[in-house]
Amino acid sequence: MANASWQRRQQEQAWAFGREQCDRLLSNYQTDYGLATPPPPAKIIDELLTDYLKAALQFDPLPLDRYGETRLEDGKAVVTINSRLGDIEGVKDAQGVENVAKWHEAMHVIRDLDTLVAPASRMFDGFDQPAQIVCYRAAGAKVLTRRDESVEREFWAEEAGRAAAVSLKALQRAESFRALLRAAGRSTGAVVGAWPLLYDAATEIGVNITALVKQLSLEGCIVVDREGGRSVVHVQSVLIGGVS
Repeated sequence: MANASWQRRQQEQAWAFGREQCDRLLSNYQTDYGLATPPPPAKIIDELLTDYLKAALQFDPLPLDRYGETRLEDGKAVVTINSRLGDIEGVKDAQGVENVAKWHEAMHVIRDLDTLVAPASRMFDGFDQPAQIVCYRAAGAKVLTRRDESVEREFWAEEAGRAAAVSLKALQRAESFRALLRAAGRSTGAVVGAWPLLYDAATEIGVNITALVKQLSLEGCIVVDREGGRSVVHVQSVLIGGVS
């Protein structure tokens, strides 16, 4: 139980870190473009990565066990997104997954580049290989410990990146999400028609449905349950108030 509560605290700290970094980047973006309201952060992550974090962004075929990876080349962060995302089992919304993956890599760029500054410690075929952070899909599923730096690094990038991409502020401005909250305000149980509205909301803010539902569930905003052999959504009261 103690370890579970410690991991939960780490998770909440990662969410706060991700949102703080996202808000900082969006504030600069708003100022530069003279915008009263910023776009959903998942939809402008390419610009935030390249123009504001000064990382190179490229798309190359990678093994199907990862969405992307980050490395340092000549002192510059290079983010590579797997161009084969659509071939990964379970990926149905490649663009949404891609946007969330870019935010994951952005957290490595912001937080973890010091781990890549030292020269690569291994040699292959006589050539130095640039040190890199490889984001294996299973990494986020490992149990976080105080001793495994690579797992801790992936945990933070996973949690912080998802929290940044699944922007609660952007969701509150999404009409489909507001419609979900209005429906929840009229409901005494599971929200009828919740799933189409959640899918639409995920599209509006530029993320995949799995990331959206996971973040909202982890933060206690929604509860997904089984009733009558089907999956239903209960929207929690923390979200409902004040939406018209």
